[in-house]
Amino acid sequence: MKILLVHGIGHSDNDPNYYAGWKAAIIAGLRASGMKSDPIFAEFHYDDLFAKHYTGPGLYAVAVTELMATALVHTIADAIGNLFRPSRALTYGGDTLRWFAGMVAQFTTESALRRDLRDRLADTLTAEAPDVIAAHSLGTLLTFDFLHNDPRAASSSRRTYLTFGSQINNVFVRSRLWPGRLVMPRVTAWYHLYNAQDKAFTADISLPDAPAFRSIATTSAAGHSPTQVGSDPGYLNHPNTQRYVWTALAGKTGVRSLRQPFAVIDAVAEPPRRRALLIGINEYPQAEDRLEGCVNDVFLMSSVLQERGFAAEDIRVVLNGRATAAGIRERLAWLLEDAGDGMERVLFYSGHGAQLPGYNATEKIDHVDECLVPHDFAWTKESAITDDDFFRLYSDLPFSARLLTIFDCCHSGGMTRDGSHKARGLTPPDDIRHRLLRWNPAEQMWQARELPPINKSFGGTAEQRHQMMGQKGATFRLGRGMRLRQHITATESDRLVAEKRALFLPVIVEACGENQLSYEYRHGTISYGAFTYALAKTLRSEPAASFATLIARTSATLTRLGYEQTPQLVGPAKILKHPVPGGPAEQAAPRKKTSRNK
Repeated sequence: MKILLVHGIGHSDNDPNYYAGWKAAIIAGLRASGMKSDPIFAEFHYDDLFAKHYTGPGLYAVAVTELMATALVHTIADAIGNLFRPSRALTYGGDTLRWFAGMVAQFTTESALRRDLRDRLADTLTAEAPDVIAAHSLGTLLTFDFLHNDPRAASSSRRTYLTFGSQINNVFVRSRLWPGRLVMPRVTAWYHLYNAQDKAFTADISLPDAPAFRSIATTSAAGHSPTQVGSDPGYLNHPNTQRYVWTALAGKTGVRSLRQPFAVIDAVAEPPRRRALLIGINEYPQAEDRLEGCVNDVFLMSSVLQERGFAAEDIRVVLNGRATAAGIRERLAWLLEDAGDGMERVLFYSGHGAQLPGYNATEKIDHVDECLVPHDFAWTKESAITDDDFFRLYSDLPFSARLLTIFDCCHSGGMTRDGSHKARGLTPPDDIRHRLLRWNPAEQMWQARELPPINKSFGGTAEQRHQMMGQKGATFRLGRGMRLRQHITATESDRLVAEKRALFLPVIVEACGENQLSYEYRHGTISYGAFTYALAKTLRSEPAASFATLIARTSATLTRLGYEQTPQLVGPAKILKHPVPGGPAEQAAPRKKTSRNK
């Protein structure tokens, strides 16, 4: 077995023994899995090409700024001490920084550099003929760029691909280099090791329609290190890497002879065709923020979904104090895992919504994030649920999957109206509100700050732009995935749609317009969300209704009852004409035992 090793950031070519630790970890892992003969290693070096194409910090300043902003998106701490602090990164000062964050920025900016890297990699693969490509950090970018874009990669179709500490799915990198859905490269199998404690702009990957791909959790305090740090395992000697990667590779005399992409196969239950996550929060910590109907909304929606064919065991509920930011994020991953062809997924949220001013890498407010308000919300991005928390899970879903998101909340700020209908939105405290205001000296009054549009190139009508980015064009709205669409022009978008590689867009149902309020409703002595109750009533009376019809009927009901809220519907135009998933005559599909990757 021959393994090509591809290093990442850090000017690694300066150290002639850099790969020694990698080789030791890989040999130990393969031997522990029963492999008798040690692999042959080939090394890929490329720092000289970065030096050749380096033209000074000025050209990369914008790229560094955008890259640093992804640290804020990921809500991560410093990646390497103080190195990745925005204030230092933006100066692009010092040789050390140049060979760390600067390498990623340079790679995304210099097309000639990427061309030279592809040429060298093609030559190396031809000369060395490796069975496995093992790439770390920046090395994953240049190898994926080759495998994804270069026709010469066809010769790699019988190789195994191992990535770790990867930025392939980093928002900045992805939107710049491979817009649209991520696709499986030309390899036999792809193992992606992901460490949630790796702070170097890494991101997990989900390819639910690629059976030869698997993401493996390798959580460790060793962070970005390929090998062990103290008692903490690195990527290459993590127990899960041992279990899933080295065991699979050691089980064959040669990786090219693999008939199945993964050797570790368990007989497990087939993933359910339908799955739902229902979130309801009444009991917020502050008495003035508490609601009454959200938990009832969850039980109401659960009953409606079960009437429409969702099995009780495939509906997960999280309520009140258990609905923390961390708890919701964990359950979102559960909701969307294995959401492949023909799968139906429903996300329902009933509680407060809010608008959170967003900082860029220069620590300036330049956008607004719509957010759901967990039980432990504290007006920080870490404690909020924004679009960033789940678009990575849904953006690469196949078009044949169905994701319905229903939000019974508002983002315009809460208030009581006429002492009865309570609104489901939080008004920001004055220090948060101040971030979006500026003083008008001529009028001697405060007014809203003007924020730059988040995507000037976005096509469509004015109404479509408002649906996706808000009236002012500066809002990252829930469910839209606009961070991945920012660098896609209208022409590119049309091309990706034609190639069936456009980013997935869920069906988004919202209780009210952007600047409206979502109210509670008293059904006798029992509280519900006015929107949720009207929606459930319509679904039961018109079980075969399309999405468009459902929202039109629900809106008419609210209008007749005097509620000044207009439900909103966003999604692919073709899908909105389809009937809502499920129906009273449909039953949950029986579980079957089948062989699939564990």
